[in-house]
Amino acid sequence: MKTTLYTILLVLFCNQVMLLGQSQSHIKMDSISSSFDEQNPVLTPDGKRMYFVRSGHPRNEGGVIDRGDIWYSDKTETGWSVAKHGGPTINHTGLNGIVGFSADGERIYLLNYKDSAGNLHKGIAMAEWVRDHWSVPQLLDIRYFSNNSEYISGSISPDEKVMILSYKSYDTFGNEDLYVTFKESNGSWTPPENLGVDVNTLGEEWAPYLAPDLKTLYFSSNGFGGQGGRDIFVSQRKDNTWRDWTEPVNLGSEVNTAGVELGYAIPKLGELAYFSSTQNSEGFGDIFGFPLNKTEKVLQEIVSETEKPISQPTTPKEPVKPVVVMTMQVLDIRNDEPINGIVKLNFGEKEVEVNTADLDSPEKKFLVTIEEGIEVNVEIEAEGFLKYKETFMASATPSQGVVEAKGVEGFRLTPREVGTKIQIPNVLFNEGTSSFADAKTTATQLAVLIELMKNNPDLEIRLEGHTDNRGNPKLLKELSLDRVNAVKDYLVEKGISGKRIETVGYGGEKPVGQNSTDSGREKNRRVEFVIIK
Repeated sequence: MKTTLYTILLVLFCNQVMLLGQSQSHIKMDSISSSFDEQNPVLTPDGKRMYFVRSGHPRNEGGVIDRGDIWYSDKTETGWSVAKHGGPTINHTGLNGIVGFSADGERIYLLNYKDSAGNLHKGIAMAEWVRDHWSVPQLLDIRYFSNNSEYISGSISPDEKVMILSYKSYDTFGNEDLYVTFKESNGSWTPPENLGVDVNTLGEEWAPYLAPDLKTLYFSSNGFGGQGGRDIFVSQRKDNTWRDWTEPVNLGSEVNTAGVELGYAIPKLGELAYFSSTQNSEGFGDIFGFPLNKTEKVLQEIVSETEKPISQPTTPKEPVKPVVVMTMQVLDIRNDEPINGIVKLNFGEKEVEVNTADLDSPEKKFLVTIEEGIEVNVEIEAEGFLKYKETFMASATPSQGVVEAKGVEGFRLTPREVGTKIQIPNVLFNEGTSSFADAKTTATQLAVLIELMKNNPDLEIRLEGHTDNRGNPKLLKELSLDRVNAVKDYLVEKGISGKRIETVGYGGEKPVGQNSTDSGREKNRRVEFVIIK
């Protein structure tokens, strides 16, 4: 029943937009508008105060070059009061902005965060109202959040359980995309999920506003065409996947102009929606009101009745294009410690680039959403390490081993340093011979070394063979040499020049484990390669 009602509302809204004509009905907020840039208007739930962002003002924390500070204006009997600066507690020298409020107005959610040492961090923070001021903001724990853009905006539901964010991540279709994240019972937030191709384009999707019905989404975009630089659109969520949306509808020439419109939001109370526009403004952008049409007033009434938490979204039983969210990490092959590197992923028609040096997490993990079963090509370059290339199929199960219980696709890089010694795991031989015991497993393990040598054509190595100490030392030494020669022959067969490979057999002369135990002897039976050039 609700789905039908939402569909009817959206159709009515579209019809009204078409009938509105060409003249704008923007209502300018004269007491707020100035020669500076005003954006991001957000009203408190009681409608008595409007917070917004003003940039270029000398009063800002970063002065006239500041990207924007939070200011506010109070509702009076005659309109809005002269704007005041929000103060240093909720402002910093980076990009400031308002995500939204709790239903009672006691908590405010803010863009980005400054720690006690004065360092700026990308993300979302929350402050509480204490008597007559806001407390020091605290950074929200949004798992695997990483923003590759200098821009971010967002909207939070009144129940504080759902956030829609605009930023650039590793599975972004173009520039900034829209993502959803959900608050968990422990207070942290789920890894943000891309809202999909229905609302995201190769362009920029900015300034989302999620109505408290948790279905109606307003946002600005330059990827759907329209009146000007960025237009405001509205779309309806169809189901609980959060990736299936109705075709975005342009709000039309009554709202959108040849300029840039951002931040359209329907307040809980009142007769106007608020947004910013660069058209007919005193400065770069000003705050405007726009009369709510009948459809929006109906939506406003629905909003007041449906401010309830929603259940966690469920995955459809038979999705048309199932996707997997893969956790990835670049590691030093010697100790599995995370390292900084440039990761380039190519899959389908998409190319994703990640610089792990930009990740705030010390573990340097990042998420990529990929269609399940699709071929993924990865290239990694890291200072001091050999170039890495690999092709794998996107799967929820890591192909490079599990680093932790949840499963991480770990890309292990080899240091570019003469003398570096790396064991080749699971190269097994039949007892007393140099023939491979498991040809398939051996091929899989040696494929990594083959790719490493192909990707680094100046690399030269020495293959070293080892056994345990059971048997004649001379024969063990000969056996270990025969075995690494078998490995060399396999590499040559696969196109690696034999001139780049030396071999040596040590037999049982260099144990790494106790020969008195089965596990120790197993460790001693190994094949290693050493970088010699």
